Amino acid sequence: MTCSCCTYKCEQGRDCPVRQQRIKEVNDAYTNGYNDASLDDPYTDTLGTFKALVIVLAFCIAVTLMSYVFWR
Repeated sequence: MTCSCCTYKCEQGRDCPVRQQRIKEVNDAYTNGYNDASLDDPYTDTLGTFKALVIVLAFCIAVTLMSYVFWR
């Protein structure tokens, strides 16, 4: 079998050394309370960015409406 983990087309399935290393890191992080490994969830990061964008847009719309009301 060939392993081409650099291109993410591994043919070894569960026996892949890269996959086993990642599973070991996740298990170690879980047992240590997520302190030793960074397990960032891309969905959470995207959701946080989207919330910040909504807040900025709401602020800009509020300022625009207030300036329209004051300076007709």
